[in-house]
Amino acid sequence: MAHVQDRWETVVDGRRVRTDRYGSGKRWKARYQDPDGTERSRMFERKQDAERFLTTIAADVLRGAYVDPNAGRITFANFAEQWLTAQTFTETTREATELRLRLHATPVLGDHELRNLKPSMIQAWLRGLQSKIAPSYVRTVLTNTSAVLNAAVDDGLIPSNPCKAKWVRPPKVDRDKVEPWPVAQVESVIEQLPERYRALAVVGAGCGLRQGEIFGLRVQD
Repeated sequence: MAHVQDRWETVVDGRRVRTDRYGSGKRWKARYQDPDGTERSRMFERKQDAERFLTTIAADVLRGAYVDPNAGRITFANFAEQWLTAQTFTETTREATELRLRLHATPVLGDHELRNLKPSMIQAWLRGLQSKIAPSYVRTVLTNTSAVLNAAVDDGLIPSNPCKAKWVRPPKVDRDKVEPWPVAQVESVIEQLPERYRALAVVGAGCGLRQGEIFGLRVQD
């Protein structure tokens, strides 16, 4: 049964008596049983904090969302390394992901235990990245970091992914407005090309394909 224990005082014959722990350490101990029946506890300075903690634990158990508060002790750096090793990426993708995490995530988040990562910390980290690298690249680094923390949620190490909090917002990417060439200019370019290359310009202007996609087309296409 969950309850809050006073470590500094106890009741003896109706009177409050100081224990030998009086004045030493945190006063209130929240005690409860997890879904597996294991007794667990956590210390608090204030009684109301201990009671609030037990209320949260009880709600999580009822919702099937309980996560051991002592889980998630592994650091982000160590868990990210384990996660990366287990992925079935191509070698190129693996190298690129490892580089992003090592250069941009681990220096700030790496030494923190997973359970201590908060949305405010993630947002501050993103703000710092924004002053160093392009917004689009910040978003890519965030995607990789969020994938690591998604795995931590799936493994039951943390209850939620702090990267997905509502107020964690990566920088916006300013996209240049595309100004299409006038028809006359397109026709002029086509006329100036050798005959064998004119189809490339026609397809590019008419279909909006990228250069590599156009070069990959065959006559029968």
